[in-house]
Amino acid sequence: MIDISSLVKADLQTITPSMIRRINNRFSQIPNIVNLTIGEPDFPTPDHIKLAAVRSILNNHTHYAPNRGTADLLAAISSYLASRFGLDYDPNTQIVVTNGASEAISTVFNGIVGNGDRVLIAEPAFSLYKTLTVLNGAVPVTIDVSKTNFKLTPKVLKASLEKYGQHLKLVVLNYPNNPTGVTYSENEVRELANVLRHYPVAVLSDEVYSELAYSGEHVSIARYLPEQTLLVNSVSKSYAMTGWRIGYLCGDPGIIRQLAKVHQAAVATVGTPNMDAATEAFLFGAPDSRHMKAVYPKRRDFLTRALTEIGFDFVPPQGAFYVYVHVPKFFKGNAMAFVEELATKAGVAVVPGEAFMTGHSNYFRMSYATSMANLDLTVSRLQAFVSHQFVEIERE
Repeated sequence: MIDISSLVKADLQTITPSMIRRINNRFSQIPNIVNLTIGEPDFPTPDHIKLAAVRSILNNHTHYAPNRGTADLLAAISSYLASRFGLDYDPNTQIVVTNGASEAISTVFNGIVGNGDRVLIAEPAFSLYKTLTVLNGAVPVTIDVSKTNFKLTPKVLKASLEKYGQHLKLVVLNYPNNPTGVTYSENEVRELANVLRHYPVAVLSDEVYSELAYSGEHVSIARYLPEQTLLVNSVSKSYAMTGWRIGYLCGDPGIIRQLAKVHQAAVATVGTPNMDAATEAFLFGAPDSRHMKAVYPKRRDFLTRALTEIGFDFVPPQGAFYVYVHVPKFFKGNAMAFVEELATKAGVAVVPGEAFMTGHSNYFRMSYATSMANLDLTVSRLQAFVSHQFVEIERE
C-alpha cells in the first residue's frame, strides 16, 4: 500500500492544528467543566435573521450566487460600512463576500504572500495569520507588543518596515484584539497610517470585533489608508452568526479584482440563503447588535472586578469579549502548565497564551461570551483554587 501523506508540502508538516480547538476539545471531556475557551457569542442568532434564511429557501434561492456575493448583500455591506464607520466601498468593485472572515484572511495571504516574503504580525495574535504565512512559504516577523501596552507603535512599525524593505509584503492589524481585548484610538490609528503610507506594503486589517469596542467608537485604518488597506469583517461576532460563515473583504478595486480570483478558485461562492440572512442582519439587525454589545461590558466588569479581588493581573480589555490574564506569581510554570492545572483541579477551561505567541507565555485568555451564571461559577472556582495554592505554600 502506498502512503501519500509524505507528499504534502513540507511547510504543512511543520504546522500543528489550532491550539484553541485542541484545548477546547480535550477540556470539554472533563465533567462539569466551565468552558471559557472558544470566542463565540452565546446569544442565538436573532429570529428575524433566521426567518430570512427560511424565506430564502422557500423562495428557491438555492442555486449558485454570483462569485463575489449577491447584489443585495454587497449593497447592504457597502451601506453599513458607510453609515457605521464612514467608509466608502463600491459594492460592484470593492467588496467580496467570503466564507467567514477566515476565508477572507486566507484569500489575502494566498493572493499576496509568496516564498521568502515577510509578514509583520504583532503578538499576541490569532494563530491563523502565522499559519497562512508559513503555508505560503513566507516568514512571519513577530513583534512582542506586551511592553508597549499590547499595541504596535509607529516607531516599532517603521523600524520593521525599514529593516525588511521590499521583502515585507503584508502588515497584519487586528483590533479590538484577540486575545487581549485591546484596541486603538483614532489618533493611534492615524499615526500608524502615516507611517505605512510611505511604504509599498498591504495592510490586512482584521476588524471582526469592530462592533464590540467599548471605549469610544471603532475607527478603521481604511479611513486614512484606503489604497493599502484590505479590510476584513464578518457578521459572526456582531450578530451572533458564527455558524452562518459570512465574512467580507474590502479594498481598492485593482487588488480586489485580483483577489476575487483566489476566492473563486477556493470556494466559488457562499451559500445563497446564508447571504440572504446576512442581508437581513445588515438592514435590520442594528438593535440586536446593540443589545449584545450592552451585555458584554457587564460581564467584563463582573469578571475583571473579581479577578482583581482574587489577586490576578490582567490587560484591561477595551473590546471583544476576552480578558488576557497574567499567570499568578505563586505558580511556578508557564501558561500552558497553569491552564492544565486550572482545568483539572479547578474545573475551569481557558486558553494558554502559547496559542497566540511564539514560545512560552505568562498569560492565558478567558472568554466572557458566556452566561453570568457560568462566570459566577468561574469566580467561585478560581477563589477556591487560589486559596488552596496558598495553603499548599504555607505548608511548605
